Amino acid sequence: MRKKSNITELSVRELQTRVKGSSTRKVVKDSEIDYSDIPKFTDKELKKKFKRPGRPLVGEAPRKAISIRIDESVLDKIKKKARKEGIAYQSLINDILKRAV
Repeated sequence: MRKKSNITELSVRELQTRVKGSSTRKVVKDSEIDYSDIPKFTDKELKKKFKRPGRPLVGEAPRKAISIRIDESVLDKIKKKARKEGIAYQSLINDILKRAV
């Protein structure tokens, strides 16, 4: 443990040791939670306001996430073209590759 002015630096091991001694979490039962301040939504409002996280499946199988290095100038052109066409640039890259193979 080192002390700099009024700041104490702890190693990860020292911090874990201190935390184990006292729990910072408070266990709350569902029946104890106050939901009164949450607004009520109709099914129609829920469908309109909230969307499923993630991208929808396109085609027969889900797409595979990959990492690829592309020249910055090429990526800028692809993004510009995708904005012009109103689609995501990843979808545009997929379409270009699909046509090429």
